[in-house]
Amino acid sequence: MDEAVKAELERLRDEDRRQNKRIEVLDESVKAIQDLVLSVHTLAHDMKGMLEEQKELGKRLDKLEQEPGNRWRRVGDKILDTAIGVLTGGVVTGAVLLASQYIK
Repeated sequence: MDEAVKAELERLRDEDRRQNKRIEVLDESVKAIQDLVLSVHTLAHDMKGMLEEQKELGKRLDKLEQEPGNRWRRVGDKILDTAIGVLTGGVVTGAVLLASQYIK
């Protein structure tokens, strides 16, 4: 019986060692998962910041892309203003010349 108790005790010790090893492996796995969760959280936070920055850059790019069109539009407006000014000046000059001929 003494040998049976020793054998059972040795079996229980072996089982304890195996269980302790399994618990150690599980602890390492839990730690790895926690590290991964923290990394994903940090990555999500960084991506949120990048998204906001990308939106701002998109707005700036839109302004830059519109600038040449705005410049040509302003040139066209100036040409039109000049043409209207020349025509108006011509009409006024013609009217003054006609009026001066009738006054003489």
